[in-house]
Amino acid sequence: MNRSQHVLTALLLASSSIAFAEPEPLTLDLGHAYFGWEIDHFEYSNTVGQFREFDGSFVVDTDDLENSEISFVVQTASIASNHSGRDNHLRAADLLNANEFPTIEFISTDIEMSDDAHGVISGDLTFMGTTMPFSMAFQVTGDAKFAAFLPRYGELRAIGIEAEGRLDRLAHGFDALNFPGSPLGQYIDLDVHFDLVDCESAKEDNIPCQYGRNETLEFPHE
Repeated sequence: MNRSQHVLTALLLASSSIAFAEPEPLTLDLGHAYFGWEIDHFEYSNTVGQFREFDGSFVVDTDDLENSEISFVVQTASIASNHSGRDNHLRAADLLNANEFPTIEFISTDIEMSDDAHGVISGDLTFMGTTMPFSMAFQVTGDAKFAAFLPRYGELRAIGIEAEGRLDRLAHGFDALNFPGSPLGQYIDLDVHFDLVDCESAKEDNIPCQYGRNETLEFPHE
């Protein structure tokens, strides 16, 4: 074997020993998650609210976030704006029609990072039965293990993410109250904050992995 063949063999052996991280499933910590919205009200201050029930699937490549896949499912009827009468109307057939369209769904198709912590996630958003492309700018706000002093957190790894985007309601057929001087603006701004936790090795009473999922457990205030 000549010298060049020795070098090639060495390179092949070295490359075969490199361990490449693969995307792994992470769990949405429902105790530290927020799915907010706001919309113009008569061009005064915006009406602000949130959806209280949502979940998703998160397969994340922590070494290369662009190789990740994320989806959300939001329960339409969980809308809340600190006004029960308005919330009931928002759920009604002439507005969000929560009976016919019980969920709002987003499935990612592409993630593009501008640096290690900032990027844009694009995908298909199904809102009121209409599916269209949708993008959100996002930031990774933290990536570390929980502190050892936290009871029932297990020092698990957690990743914090914040994202925001603008939805054209008319493009999805949400055309109620669409006239000059309408109390509803055309655009809905979305504001999402959430933690993703590596729950693969978590104990059954772990708080961020079980909160909102296991009704038999009691949870401390944090």
